[in-house]
Amino acid sequence: MKLIFLACLVVVALARPQDPKTSQTLRSENINEGDGHFKYGFETDTGIKVDALGTPGSEGQSNINGNFKFPLGNGQHLEVVYEADENGYRPSVKFVRS
Repeated sequence: MKLIFLACLVVVALARPQDPKTSQTLRSENINEGDGHFKYGFETDTGIKVDALGTPGSEGQSNINGNFKFPLGNGQHLEVVYEADENGYRPSVKFVRS
């Protein structure tokens, strides 16, 4: 599970704008109910978007359904939709024209 979060953080870090002073956060939410249910997301004016919804899993883990999207700089965005649960991390990757 830690690997999933690390991978998401690395992708978001790589997608950050070169001049952070020019980027604005358009939306930011973080809800943790303390019982394994959580929701987080954010969006920037540079085209980065992250959303995830977590629920308690059958084997003590958190099940997560989420997605993230960021610009590649060539007129396309990379979009990843994923599910992570007791069966592992299952991403679906696609390139989207802006």
